[in-house]
Amino acid sequence: MCRDLRAKHDALVLVLTDSKEVQDEVRCLESGADDYLRKPFFPAQLLARIRAVSRRARSTLERRPSSVVTVGPLRVDSLHNEVSVHGKLVRLTPTESKLLHLLAINANDVCTANQIVTHVWGYDGDGDACLIKAHIRHLRQKIEPSPSDPRYILTVPGVGYTLIRRNEEQKTPVESGKALRVLSI
Repeated sequence: MCRDLRAKHDALVLVLTDSKEVQDEVRCLESGADDYLRKPFFPAQLLARIRAVSRRARSTLERRPSSVVTVGPLRVDSLHNEVSVHGKLVRLTPTESKLLHLLAINANDVCTANQIVTHVWGYDGDGDACLIKAHIRHLRQKIEPSPSDPRYILTVPGVGYTLIRRNEEQKTPVESGKALRVLSI
């Protein structure tokens, strides 16, 4: 349940239980719970734990960069898995949202397959080119005026993908002959 909640919401999770098993506590915390409290407990303990978790969350939110990034006519909200193109709202899957957010915060820079896999799926290693290509295709179908002739998400052959920061009348860096930078994380 905790994993499902974390996939959909940025809520605080405090587990209250009568379980005496250490493995249950470990499993809950590793699944995304912020804290764990065993019964019996005093009300003051519960309130103190709630305040502590809230404090940590508040300090994390203060340090967290905005979940909303605007690139040309695109407004990407990774927290709500939404993008608006010229003000028209489009719903994204969580994976599409993470991918587009990565491209948006690195607009005009090329993101490699390995960087995409690390950011979107959270592990290091060689990126699955077919999987990334499928997600890029789905994104293009949702945000591009003509998905077969993309204007925003461009493929840089043999390197990765880039989201172009431009207005409708501007040429892309590729169209104008400008070089693109490869992002290094």
